[in-house]
Amino acid sequence: MTILTHLKKSLPSLSKAEFRIAEAILIDPEAAVNITTARLARLAEVSDPMISRFCHTLGCSSFPDFKVQLAKSLASNTFFISEAVSPGDDASLYIEKRINANQAALEYLRGKLQPEVIEQAVQLLSQSKRIEIFGMGGSAAIAHDAQHKLFRLGIPTVAYEDHLMQRMSAAAANEGTTVLLFSFTGRTQSMIEVARIAKESKASLIAITSPNSPLAAVADVTITSGDELEDTTLYVPMTTRIIILTIIDILVTGMALAQGPEIDVRLKRIKHSLDATKVN
Repeated sequence: MTILTHLKKSLPSLSKAEFRIAEAILIDPEAAVNITTARLARLAEVSDPMISRFCHTLGCSSFPDFKVQLAKSLASNTFFISEAVSPGDDASLYIEKRINANQAALEYLRGKLQPEVIEQAVQLLSQSKRIEIFGMGGSAAIAHDAQHKLFRLGIPTVAYEDHLMQRMSAAAANEGTTVLLFSFTGRTQSMIEVARIAKESKASLIAITSPNSPLAAVADVTITSGDELEDTTLYVPMTTRIIILTIIDILVTGMALAQGPEIDVRLKRIKHSLDATKVN
């Protein structure tokens, strides 16, 4: 695990002062490689000794040691994906950075996805009598996008973003139900709760989330959300959203292929049902 990954995963357990230091570093990690202790302390509004204690918390012997490890993190391909925009970037620059980040994210996903895990998820979804999709907060829109694609394949599919509806739906599930859960970090308490309820109801669980999270521990199949690529605790997920939407497309493609030629007839019928709603 690189020091940047370790830093991001440690955020929930940091003290207020340590969190301010981490935030100052994460705003511009490249600049932090060359920053002085005094300068970082001023930015984070902490004392100079607090910087040393912060580095020890992360397992580094000193602030210079931390900066060496930070430089190594930034040199890795993984953190090229998180190329940060900076104050003063003009439109041409932040356009280029966002496109680069999304392209690199897809390359990251290519190396992370395990075909056997995708096949297992496709099989569970294809054999389902009903598919329930749960997502909250930033994951809610992704859950509805998944529902928009999956219902076309002939399996009753519904998406819920309300926690109470998710709990009731999970309690009503059975062995013929597959629950698809979206959570960037896999640490949202309410999502873990509904996953456990669905598990008790004998439903199959597929989680698109952080592989080492509590939610992943409950699921039957876990597919990475790519949450280590950006700090979804501090910022609105952007690159991570691209990764998850691509995973949805991959799962839907696998399910469609498993149905054979008859799926073309269904999809064409659904598409043509919209013809009368358009003007020439």
